[in-house]
Amino acid sequence: MRRQIGLSRYTRTVICFLGILLTQIACAQSGGSSIRPSGEDAMVIAHWNVVAFQAIDGPFQFGIVAFHINGVDRVDYQINGGDVLSVTDMTLNKRTNTYEYWTTIDPAKIGPLNPENPIVEIKATVFPKTAGIPREMDPMYFNVKPADGSQDAIVWVSGKGDDKRGDGTKENPFRQPGRALEALEDIEDDRDEAVFGVVYLMEGEYIWGSSGYSAPDTDSRWVEIAAAPGVDKSKAVFNEDDGGGFLPLLLKVKGVTIKNVYFIPEGGEYSNLWLEDSDMIGPGATTGGGFYHSPSWDEVFFINVHLSDFPNGATDLAIARNVKLTNIGSDAFSGSRLIVNSEVNGIDRGDTQFHPDVFQIYCGNDDMENFIIFGLVARDAEAQGIFAGGCSSLDNVAIVNALLIRPLFSRVPFFSQWHVPSNHLIFSGITMPNSTFLWRNNEVRNVLIDSSVFYAMGAPFKGYGFDDDAIAYQNTHLLRPRDGSMPVDGIDITSGDAGFLDEGKGDFTPSGKSGLRGRVKAPFSNVDVYGNPRKGPSTIGAIE
Repeated sequence: MRRQIGLSRYTRTVICFLGILLTQIACAQSGGSSIRPSGEDAMVIAHWNVVAFQAIDGPFQFGIVAFHINGVDRVDYQINGGDVLSVTDMTLNKRTNTYEYWTTIDPAKIGPLNPENPIVEIKATVFPKTAGIPREMDPMYFNVKPADGSQDAIVWVSGKGDDKRGDGTKENPFRQPGRALEALEDIEDDRDEAVFGVVYLMEGEYIWGSSGYSAPDTDSRWVEIAAAPGVDKSKAVFNEDDGGGFLPLLLKVKGVTIKNVYFIPEGGEYSNLWLEDSDMIGPGATTGGGFYHSPSWDEVFFINVHLSDFPNGATDLAIARNVKLTNIGSDAFSGSRLIVNSEVNGIDRGDTQFHPDVFQIYCGNDDMENFIIFGLVARDAEAQGIFAGGCSSLDNVAIVNALLIRPLFSRVPFFSQWHVPSNHLIFSGITMPNSTFLWRNNEVRNVLIDSSVFYAMGAPFKGYGFDDDAIAYQNTHLLRPRDGSMPVDGIDITSGDAGFLDEGKGDFTPSGKSGLRGRVKAPFSNVDVYGNPRKGPSTIGAIE
């Protein structure tokens, strides 16, 4: 059944004054408006979807994921002080499999660079449409290396190698990566140009840590430890640590399996970790320490990573792209700044006192801003979906394309909750079919809730509710509005049966006859949560 709902604010006020029909708590609430916030004091929400200081030797596609309540007009790029290039459309970057504002840098078109420090600087500014505050991005940097490999350095390690008698060649490898990193440092000391070092792991089991050996300490080039060409990640395994970590300030680890290892940076507070194309396996969802990596890292990046059997998942990351989590006990993606095309299957705290969340932002009474979710699926997640708390303010948050499903027959009362004062929130393309969203703070403005399906909305605080133009609801469907105690006003607001394909089996795809279909004339995002194209008029919710 498709049913229009919502009372005018004036009508609710009269009813509440007369004490008719509504409870005191419900009377204290104003449930949004059809008046769209101006967004004049809302800054663009934007993140680089690329890791800085990586080395390139040919044309390279890079970009920015960005949103604004009024839409994004353009991203202006400037490479090494050259001409400004404007990108006006969010299109598919095939390198990242992300719809973003992207362009290409071609090293062949860049002038001569210092061979000791061959860095290119890229500046970018993201502009909103009609009204709002542009965001000037922190500069992005790339190293440009010769395509012929003349500045590369490769040191080999094997499970059958020897740290004392080996020399780091493929024919006579070292035994541990720590020893190989010291050999890379020696190579750097012997050259008068930048060295792009790689430690190749042949089949074997390895120790995570420098084990007393020194290592390159540059803060502008990544030192890489990777499975050797042709070696499957299941055959290059870190299953032990030495109580410490690796020394490089910028450490990239690629194509490996990591078992029960606690990541600790040894290079100081500016250490960065980049994990790609790898598997991480822990001791169990409710076993061991709460975090797989130390909070002492400056920034951590996960790209194409599968993590399983840890209490916590991909938390506190700068970028989580194409990350899959399975069997975790507490938080999935909490604190991560940019989450793209990722998923979690199975959150269960068991008998522990964990308080799990799919996505949590907790600020420790600080001011925080600029978080993006763009494509997130959570299934069998016995957890709160979205939680924001402990912040003096939390501004500029975009959650676009999110399918958040709790276990179908759960009786645990987990909600999504927003506790903090906020300016500029975007919730678009969300399907949250079996969990209520609670507003626990009415000091919000420039909020857009668009093209989404919620079980119910609630606002169990006392007071006079939201300002008329604080929250704009449009193209939104509530499955059980009476369970949330919050009337919702806006444009094209409906309630009741959504017409999912098979709700009883967890398939929340709208059927061909669903009333969710064909209702959004101008989709906020041009793809759904699975990357399928949206073309107006498109479907309400996460799945097109």
